[in-house]
Amino acid sequence: MNQPKEAPLEKIYEIRLKDIHISKEIARYRDLIKDLAELAASIKQHGLLQPVVLLGEPGKPPYELISGQRRFLAHQLILKTSSIRAVFTGNLSETDAVVRSLVEHLQCVELSYDDTAKAITYLYGKFGKDEHKVQKATGLSLRKIRDFILIEARATPKMKALLKQGKVSNSDVKRTIRAAQGNLQKAEELLDLIIKRKPAAYQKRRLVMYGERNKRFSAERILEDAMKPHVEQSIVLNLSEYSLQGLEKAKESLAMEPEEIAVKVLSDWLRGQGFVK
Repeated sequence: MNQPKEAPLEKIYEIRLKDIHISKEIARYRDLIKDLAELAASIKQHGLLQPVVLLGEPGKPPYELISGQRRFLAHQLILKTSSIRAVFTGNLSETDAVVRSLVEHLQCVELSYDDTAKAITYLYGKFGKDEHKVQKATGLSLRKIRDFILIEARATPKMKALLKQGKVSNSDVKRTIRAAQGNLQKAEELLDLIIKRKPAAYQKRRLVMYGERNKRFSAERILEDAMKPHVEQSIVLNLSEYSLQGLEKAKESLAMEPEEIAVKVLSDWLRGQGFVK
């Protein structure tokens, strides 16, 4: 079977809209029509400055849209044109199409939690669960990739719904899961309390410490302890370049802030040496 020839990316074609369908793997699904009228007005005034990207071979429709979904919809739904300017990628695998779509949308707009999680976890599976390959393909930090993989694997539907609604952050979900020590019902209760009580960032960081200290603590008790006034003392650490590099690696690997890592390491050492109970 002959493979389609790869068209030069710089050559622009005028393609009929009816010959184009949207790839099922394109990364962005939500908020597609937000400010679409403004986009259409800009295209009408200045023309389409950035052609959409199609998969296929020129002259042999149908074609698959893998980049430029909002530009396509502006032409289709508002401008009511019959064609659109497009370039072709030639042959792209399904995985490459997802990478291209995800990277473009991350550069242009902030994707919703659900869209980003869907794309990252898809690529993670396709790349043999190798997070470094996902990082190389997308340019995203290992920390962000691990955040989405962890949450997708462990968070409950309710937690994911709260994330999608913007009521909690990725960090909130990660901390409540750790503080609850695997008790996902307790983690959900902690998230509800965070939404209701609105603790400060430094109080949220204490959730893990108090949750891990006593597995029998209720969600209410954990939050109460985390929000109590505390006498805290700041310590300035002079770390070697070697230690700083290790701390940065730990930050990426554990998806924790450097302060959290330092506190945990010091607390564990003091407890192990018998200086604190």
